[in-house]
Amino acid sequence: MMFRFHFRHEWHSLWRTPVRITLVAAYAIVSAWAIVDGFQWMDRVQEIQSNSPADLLTDREEWFAELGKAENGGDVSPYSARPMNLTFLALHPPGELSMLAYRSEAMQPRLALISGWRSEASLFRRYEVEGPSSLQLGRIDFVFVVTVVLPLVLLMLTFDVLSTERFTGRIRLFLVQGGSALGLLLARMTAVLIPLVCISVIGVIAAFLLANASVIHLVLWAVVVLTYAVFWAGVGAMIAVFIRQPVHGALAVLASWSIVVVFIPSASQFLAQAMHPVPSRVSYLSESRAAEGETRRSLTERAEIYMAEHPGQGNAGDEEVPGFYRASYLSNIDINAKTSPIAAEFEKQQEAQRDVVNVARFLSPTLAVQDVMQRLSGAGLDRAAAFRRQSRSHLKEVLASIGPATVRGARLSMSEAKAIPEFRFQPSQTPFIAWIGVVWMALMAMLAWVIALRQARIAV
Repeated sequence: MMFRFHFRHEWHSLWRTPVRITLVAAYAIVSAWAIVDGFQWMDRVQEIQSNSPADLLTDREEWFAELGKAENGGDVSPYSARPMNLTFLALHPPGELSMLAYRSEAMQPRLALISGWRSEASLFRRYEVEGPSSLQLGRIDFVFVVTVVLPLVLLMLTFDVLSTERFTGRIRLFLVQGGSALGLLLARMTAVLIPLVCISVIGVIAAFLLANASVIHLVLWAVVVLTYAVFWAGVGAMIAVFIRQPVHGALAVLASWSIVVVFIPSASQFLAQAMHPVPSRVSYLSESRAAEGETRRSLTERAEIYMAEHPGQGNAGDEEVPGFYRASYLSNIDINAKTSPIAAEFEKQQEAQRDVVNVARFLSPTLAVQDVMQRLSGAGLDRAAAFRRQSRSHLKEVLASIGPATVRGARLSMSEAKAIPEFRFQPSQTPFIAWIGVVWMALMAMLAWVIALRQARIAV
């Protein structure tokens, strides 16, 4: 009964105070903006990816038509249907909800053209130009809004629930008249949580409906958002019961938010990069250029070595075939041999960096929630790393398939060409360990609430 009285008072107070209304409205506007902007980003990515295959498939149809004509003894150009020109499109498709977490995708490759003309060093060169251009737009996604903005707004609306009464000396009169500090605390927290959680969940539901996503992801998203909000409500409750002066409560809000949301994630990234530095991009390019130059200087010898390693493969050579096919192919083979260890070391170090950051999720629930939300959205660094690995693997498969014929100056047979598989991206599943940080956050939320409620019973 007393809780109902306090709740009605806090609910009406929330919507009668201009500052509180402004904070809730600002959160709603930023949330809507992030979701709309996310859909615009996804539309742009899908447009780029849908336009790229059109030209590629036309070229492939012509390539296969020329190959069939050559097999049937037709008159074709020496440049036509050469193995080096057989191109495959590697797409990194957006996850079904990546519009909610696209901020982490801005610097990741979305597509790659795989052919004999490509080496691992040049496979993702296009995105390195487009990525920084996307970052210049200064966009924020819905995951950022939920994990960074939500806790700050929630703390600002709840930190003074008891400290104002204490500071003005009204707390004793309030208790004598039958009021309850515990009831007042719960009422304020509930009154603030309802609109903020509803705004977040409504935003997620809208995105799910527009994207036609699976219901299980909707439920998991809602559970994670609610758990995260309850955790920060527990932090706000502890600040409310232990800090007696409003000004000190405001400082405690800024300190707790800065440490958990800003300092620990930033420090973990810095520590991860210091412990596991990735190889220099300059050394990567230097090795590529050195391998290319060395191959071209000893092209004849390199071709003989290659064919000795692949005896009996390929058709008879065509004397009219331009030599740059063979030269470019062997250059890319040597570039890959020199740069593959660097690329492997890069991926290994990045994975080690992510492991360090994953440990920090037990100190900062923000890291745990960001990771799970990105995975549920079909985004994140692990997914991007999987696309890079699969693209490089497919490039190696293509190079191995076209190599003997290219070096001999011959064409592939139709059956050999069609036997080379198309690229199919295989996204990784969300590992169980990713949920451990969320479970740990829920336990900390329970502990914070137990401490806050016990203290509220004796608050004076």
